[in-house]
Amino acid sequence: MVGFVAAVTVVSGSTSRASVIGSWDFNAGSLAAAAVVPGATLTRLPDTPYYVPYGGTPNPPALAFATTTDFGIAPLGGYTGKVMRVPDMSGRGAAAGLMAAFSPLANGLLPSGAAATKLNRYSLVMDILVPNSSFGGSVSHIALFQPRANNDGSWFVREPTRNMGSTVAYSAVNSFQPDTWYRVAQVMALDADTSAPRCEYFLNGSRVGVIVPDQIVVDDDRNAALKNQDLVPDGAWSIGTLSDSAAALPASQSGFFVLNDQSSEYGEIYVANLQFRDDALGVDALAALGGPGGGVIPVPEPGGLHGLLAFVAAWLAAASCKPRDIHRPRLAPGRPGDLPRFTDQRQ
Repeated sequence: MVGFVAAVTVVSGSTSRASVIGSWDFNAGSLAAAAVVPGATLTRLPDTPYYVPYGGTPNPPALAFATTTDFGIAPLGGYTGKVMRVPDMSGRGAAAGLMAAFSPLANGLLPSGAAATKLNRYSLVMDILVPNSSFGGSVSHIALFQPRANNDGSWFVREPTRNMGSTVAYSAVNSFQPDTWYRVAQVMALDADTSAPRCEYFLNGSRVGVIVPDQIVVDDDRNAALKNQDLVPDGAWSIGTLSDSAAALPASQSGFFVLNDQSSEYGEIYVANLQFRDDALGVDALAALGGPGGGVIPVPEPGGLHGLLAFVAAWLAAASCKPRDIHRPRLAPGRPGDLPRFTDQRQ
């Protein structure tokens, strides 16, 4: 199983298996997965019924897949395969990006010690390039990641400061330049201690932003929501079922949103790959991944006896297509036609 590796991790005193949930490199010229747990998908929201009810306008520009040479953009090291161009979807509503969906997953613990019902430890890694044309306009943020479609995103590229992160944790000014490939990552550990990082941002393997709940200065409503609603176990920045975003979406699948925003903060962007994991990658693991390279993002080989056993277990599970052990959320059914309660909070 190329690209599918699991590792044993200890989360708040409990042991769980962590793995790659989805991996995409777009070289096939589509959103087909390069390596994925059976059932995980990546879909463009304008191709779903979700698009029109949330402000989508007719005839949205299409995704495009080509080499960096064909696109006329900066090369990606020695990589010569295809990358994906996501058009600027400004003004086309709150469902203009990509949606990932997979079998329900949960990890982490609530403050009471009970098992959480949502995915609270996860990591997303991408190789991206934002062209100069996406900077300097009226939009001050370009959305990268949105845990729930009915809430503020958790990850942005910001203009005119040209940096990356969110809220109280942006990288240094001018650390994210246009027309340049970067390997970027967001890591969540929402059940970590309140004095430990719960959200981290990485740029080319270096940690450039950290949010620690006890260090948040609650001097406005946004920071209060960040501390008390977003960065808590099973909170707004956890990954729940898709019905947590809209009742019309399935409660039978977990999911998240990429390059999507509730207040239309979009820009043209190129994406070479994307990897999502149900664990919080550490500083050393991100450093090992380094800078952009194109193709499938590598998964570090498991080390030691636990790593070897986890790898064998993951391989056998994938080979037999048996579902992994998960905590299934207990959710009340939504009412058909319910709309998300969008907010217009500034990042």
